[in-house]
Amino acid sequence: MPNPISVIIENQNSAGGAFITNEQGLLPPFVTTKYVVEDQGNSSPRYVRYRSSLYCIPAIADLLKTTALSITLTVSPMARTVEGEYEPPIVNFGELGAIRCNRCKAQ
Repeated sequence: MPNPISVIIENQNSAGGAFITNEQGLLPPFVTTKYVVEDQGNSSPRYVRYRSSLYCIPAIADLLKTTALSITLTVSPMARTVEGEYEPPIVNFGELGAIRCNRCKAQ
């Protein structure tokens, strides 16, 4: 079993620095890793923590159903940015209000 401290240090050395959000197949840095997000259209790991139960989601619905794997995400919409990152854009829909889910009415 790997030593957790050495794994954290290794991740800091390999994934520390800039994290570009649109690179396919790139796993997000650990929570303990110090990094700066370069937003290229996808959400920063600070907001949608990418601490998912699945990092590779089956493309075929039958395969997902057969394996009975659940998909979960940890969402932190009020996470703080670090120095060198842009604040997320704020969208005002005016009288229409916030966009809501048609099924459950969540925002």
